[in-house]
Amino acid sequence: MDDGSAHDLLVVKQSLERVARRAGHAVRYFYAHLFSHHPHLRALFPAVMADQYERLFAALVHAVQHLGHPGLPAHLERLGRDHRRFGVVDEDYAAVGDSLVAAMRQHSPHTWDEPTEAAWRRVYAGMAESMTAGARRSVAARQPAFWEATVVSHRLHGDHTAAVRTPYPWLPGQYATVEHSGLPGVWRPYSLAGGTGNAADRERLLEFHVGRVRGGLLSTALCDDTAPGRLLRLGAASGSALAPPPGTPAVTLIAAGTGWAPVKPVLDELLARRPAPRVRIDAVARGESHFYDGAWLDGLLRDHPCLSAYWWYQERGEGRMRAADRLHTHLRGRRDWADESVYLCGPVRFVQETADLLYENGLPPAALIRDPQPSSLRPRGHVSHAEAFLDPVPVRWIDPQARTGALETPAESAARAPLQAPVAAPRR
Repeated sequence: MDDGSAHDLLVVKQSLERVARRAGHAVRYFYAHLFSHHPHLRALFPAVMADQYERLFAALVHAVQHLGHPGLPAHLERLGRDHRRFGVVDEDYAAVGDSLVAAMRQHSPHTWDEPTEAAWRRVYAGMAESMTAGARRSVAARQPAFWEATVVSHRLHGDHTAAVRTPYPWLPGQYATVEHSGLPGVWRPYSLAGGTGNAADRERLLEFHVGRVRGGLLSTALCDDTAPGRLLRLGAASGSALAPPPGTPAVTLIAAGTGWAPVKPVLDELLARRPAPRVRIDAVARGESHFYDGAWLDGLLRDHPCLSAYWWYQERGEGRMRAADRLHTHLRGRRDWADESVYLCGPVRFVQETADLLYENGLPPAALIRDPQPSSLRPRGHVSHAEAFLDPVPVRWIDPQARTGALETPAESAARAPLQAPVAAPRR
């Protein structure tokens, strides 16, 4: 990186820091500017923006925060590939850049000058170039902008499982973004929970475990307005939290809630290896009735002597966190972490606390394949009374890369996994 580029990155990052405490206002100005100057772009967004309102802006902010990181170009290429599903074309990137600069200019009037604007435009041009390159590469590879999937089964068990049939390229441990035909423009990431365990069948039948989110748009639709025959759309599979490499002698799979979804196909892959590794499962749920896949797992336990499973759940009279506490006590008592790989998925706080515990008890960081999803809310720090009145709810600075770790270098990556629930499958 030359001195000019390094100076641009510094100027842009400092400029963003000054705007961050007015994030909510900047987001609204960004979209107002974008839609007023380019009204045709409004059709690319859902009718009800709600919490999706800031996602594009947040993705741009996330990229700026990682300027200079060696993994950023590859991340931007994937982002450009993924934006094909919205119908974004090369010309739209210039419009977004103009609105981004306008939002930054509007919310830093005392520090904005021509050199700052020039730095923003140069940096954004580089970002847009990587994104358009990713989209063009996807087109050249004849990858569809999205896949269409037809739901073939659906069952309710505190969460829902939607199974869809159609060809779709993916790997165990990955996730896909999903759109429901009743909610055009609303996409959410869900882990691919797999199909039958047969590699050929797995390409035809996908399974998703969707935990209901109170007030959630897509999770509610997938729970309450999805039946066989319903059409879903899927974006390309993403994520690098894959199964431990062949030759790993022992694997512990730890899953809480719908964190079971990505664990399921990883378990399939491990049991298909010859010889199969020793596999232990620690499954955590709110109650015994929440183990919705128990019968399937019982069948595997009968057929595979290398597999053992333990269920951790809240018993009568216990507090909500008691099951996790008992699991953690058990993990602390284990002394066999040296040759172990651990695949860890579940709610954010559970994953972080369990990862810290494993590290403290001797698990090498490179042996942990985990879901690194952070909290989606970024504190604003001190704001004036006027700002608090006008903008009472902190903006969600969603980290679109949190689940995949693509901004890590190969030496840093110790595995990644999915967000909160699973999705669907496609047809070209």
